[in-house]
Amino acid sequence: MRKNWFFFLLVFLNYGCEPDDVCSEANPSTPQLVFRLYNSSQPSEFKAVDTLRIMSLGDQAPLEFINTDSIVVPLQVNASKINADLTISDGVTDRIEIDYLTKDVYLSRACGFQSTFQIESIAVDQPSSWINSIEIVTNEVIIDTLAHVKIYH
Repeated sequence: MRKNWFFFLLVFLNYGCEPDDVCSEANPSTPQLVFRLYNSSQPSEFKAVDTLRIMSLGDQAPLEFINTDSIVVPLQVNASKINADLTISDGVTDRIEIDYLTKDVYLSRACGFQSTFQIESIAVDQPSSWINSIEIVTNEVIIDTLAHVKIYH
């Protein structure tokens, strides 16, 4: 009788576990905003910069990208606006302002929530130095492997 009790206890405990109790790496994390840099005179061609430094006016450490035509910027979950200075290798700086909304999506009990973003607007302070124009490709920041914003310079 004692062995049967132990068996039923193990079966009961096993049914208490759910398959989503482990968060795999396949589950998405909070996406980041992806910028692609384009040639303003030939808009279909990428145009890399030697060095691009992004200095947020918040508490984040500066980000630096070397010889790239694509940059990734993390958005703050607890904010709705970011001001950042984008400085290229010549020391020329443009300030951009990104307005966005945050939406939390429940993934599972183990993984918790994922934040996604809705871009409202992106503006360059005038007069701009090296950025000619900015185009929002998609307003929804759900996947961070696709370009969300094009910068023409």
